[in-house]
Amino acid sequence: MASAASPPDLDLLARDIGSRINEELPNILRQLLNNGQVDWAAGQLHFECSLLSGNVRAGKRSQAFKVASVELATDIGTPPGLPTPTADPERHRLQDPQPQPPSQIPSETSTVAWSPRTFRARLPAPSISDDESRPAKRRATGGLRIGNGDQQPDANNSITRRLESDGRVFPQRKKRSPDNPNLQPSTLEKFIGGVWESIFSGVKLDPAEVIEQWQAIESSGQPKLLMDAESEIAGRDDSVVQGMFGRMNVLARKISQTSRTCRSLEVIVQARWVQAFDDRVIELTASMTKEKAKKAAISEACVDFNWSEKELRNKMGIWRGYHDIAKAGGWAALVFAGMGLYRFCKYRVSFTEETFQTLKGLRHRFEVAADTLHPRWRNLLAIVGIMEDRKYTGHPHDWVVCGPNDEPIPLPITYHQWDKSFSYNHLEESLIDEDAWGLFDPRTVVLSTESSPHRCTVCSEEQSEDPRLNSCACFPNLYDAKAGSIPVQVYRTPNGKNNGLLACCSFERGMAVGEFVGEITSGLSNMDVMVGQTERAAYQIWQGKQGNHTRFVNHSCQPNSQFERFVWLGTQRIVLVSKGIEAGEEITVDYSDTYWKVESRQRVLV
Repeated sequence: MASAASPPDLDLLARDIGSRINEELPNILRQLLNNGQVDWAAGQLHFECSLLSGNVRAGKRSQAFKVASVELATDIGTPPGLPTPTADPERHRLQDPQPQPPSQIPSETSTVAWSPRTFRARLPAPSISDDESRPAKRRATGGLRIGNGDQQPDANNSITRRLESDGRVFPQRKKRSPDNPNLQPSTLEKFIGGVWESIFSGVKLDPAEVIEQWQAIESSGQPKLLMDAESEIAGRDDSVVQGMFGRMNVLARKISQTSRTCRSLEVIVQARWVQAFDDRVIELTASMTKEKAKKAAISEACVDFNWSEKELRNKMGIWRGYHDIAKAGGWAALVFAGMGLYRFCKYRVSFTEETFQTLKGLRHRFEVAADTLHPRWRNLLAIVGIMEDRKYTGHPHDWVVCGPNDEPIPLPITYHQWDKSFSYNHLEESLIDEDAWGLFDPRTVVLSTESSPHRCTVCSEEQSEDPRLNSCACFPNLYDAKAGSIPVQVYRTPNGKNNGLLACCSFERGMAVGEFVGEITSGLSNMDVMVGQTERAAYQIWQGKQGNHTRFVNHSCQPNSQFERFVWLGTQRIVLVSKGIEAGEEITVDYSDTYWKVESRQRVLV
């Protein structure tokens, strides 16, 4: 220990340090030795402390001052004044040892009177053994747990509890969701996805359903809708209980569709009201400023609505969002909007110029799907005085959608450069070429019997066209009574491949994009055909003049779908299965090397 202090100050410092060492050190040493933390054989322990004067770094000669000297005898029992350690788990700390008077400790400096000073020697904190550990204040332990094994009572019959880490990997603790979570803004991607899902879901938007509600109870007192439901379930079940259940199923479906129709009518009226409000403001501007005209129009509306101005302004913000959507994406984008429409218009996070350009580019695509799948949806606009005729007729795939803002074109026109008389028949199921196969279906794998129902070769569950008996869940969007339309559109490719197939919604990996449907024939050459084979026969599926949307899938060396064999009700099917297709992406498949090598251009299922 070195110091540059003057001799008088050094003397005072030495006396102070010596007093504190003589006061505290013996108890500390005895405690360490008693706890077994120092391996010390029997004998006498001698401890000395010295203080050096002078500047050692400057090369000056230093002078040593002996500060304290402590000797401990062989008997190192607990000294007077040092408390006996306790293991009481309820005690938060051990009692501090009582300081010994300097006169009771032998020291060569004991002649110096001891007095408190501002100088305090920093001594190492005493280590405390397990028996003397002080239980800390309880707190959250995270991945730790309370150890409940190997609990042995100590000498005082108290149980020692310890925390130990678990060898297992714990997942991070999730933040608890609030009971009433705040509504989050809806993104443009979610909004567009909701429109497509609503269009392809099969929900009917028919004004007649709403009108029917106005006459739900006839003069006889019988519920008309409930009684009409009887005709839809006739022959299904004669039991009274299940018959009522069936009628209620039909009624609930009709009411749900009516509710959906009423919601579409609501947003149509509210969007049209915004346009009428803007027109009224323009009319009033002729005699006053625009700001006053706007305020006057709001006052007029508040009287009719019986609302406060604040309440009307809050609703106007959302209604104007409906108006902006209809203006950019057309009425179909508003009428078929999903449940996220309210949040999308309330928060207006995605209300940017880019958003409206995107909606404008999708307008014709929305209308093609809506007109062909919901022929009467435009009749809803009559409620606000808008009379529009159906623009696109026929099958959804009779129209080829093009680039943004471009009008769709009829499918035959896209093939006139090869065949001026081209026409295409859209099929739900494949047709057998009787000239090639007669009445035999070459795809047949297993013949059904009454005692042996069809079982899926993939999941081994029973297959049936009756949804109450069917247990097979393979490709439910194809082989299910409640399956809707496949959300795809035929579109004009920009890379010279003529037509392609566009995904309106995403297809998860393993989801069916569609069954390869066409004419089941054989013996064709120099044509694009799909080749299938069973144990009984090899056959071809030709889609030249009739088939479904799988005809328009283009080849890619990095495809996002593939063909797979699947047996449904004992008949082999060829299904186009997704590898993971995003919404708005072109659907592609690998035609295989054989397709490009064989002159007959046969697409071989690999």
